[in-house]
Amino acid sequence: MGESAAVRPRNPRGQGERLREELLRATERLLEEVGSEDALSLRAVAREAGVAAPSIYRHFADKTELVWATLEVSYERLAHAMTDAAGQADEGDPVARLRAQLRAYCRYAIEHPANYRLLYETRQTPVGPERLAGHPAGLLVRSWHHALTACEEAGWRVRGSRSEAPYLLWSAVHGRVMIWQVMPSRKDTSRLDGFVEELLQLLLER
Repeated sequence: MGESAAVRPRNPRGQGERLREELLRATERLLEEVGSEDALSLRAVAREAGVAAPSIYRHFADKTELVWATLEVSYERLAHAMTDAAGQADEGDPVARLRAQLRAYCRYAIEHPANYRLLYETRQTPVGPERLAGHPAGLLVRSWHHALTACEEAGWRVRGSRSEAPYLLWSAVHGRVMIWQVMPSRKDTSRLDGFVEELLQLLLER
């Protein structure tokens, strides 16, 4: 069967968002297979979504924008899980809200392994600093930055470099989750909760 025979019918007017979502889902499936932006073919994405390759450019300027938009879906799910958890903590206790965010991060990584792997195992093409500032991972960094600011406003001091503190939180919980997942020990999530507690004690002081 030729490639033209596999192309889906043209979306009626007003269904552009549906096509965009189909492209994102197709990209997600292919990224799980090939593992990198460089190995991802726009022709393969179009074939997976059942559209002509030029259709992609009606929604995404280039392959990097397509890959980032695909990753953004999972970053948003993770950020929402963190926000929801913080919202259930004591509103007057910013440390409790930060603790809830960190624990929610760990739970999400455990409960959604495929989505989590997509975020951290997809090798992405390097871009300049201006474009990098718009990477969807900024959702997590900003969330922890705001949480730490709330702690400071409540009288806590953040040890070390304030600008690096969100990245310290991020790398610490990510690294701990990775160790927790690969070690052949009993999978007790209370150990992750204990790590979060230790992390906060090391990072914050009165």
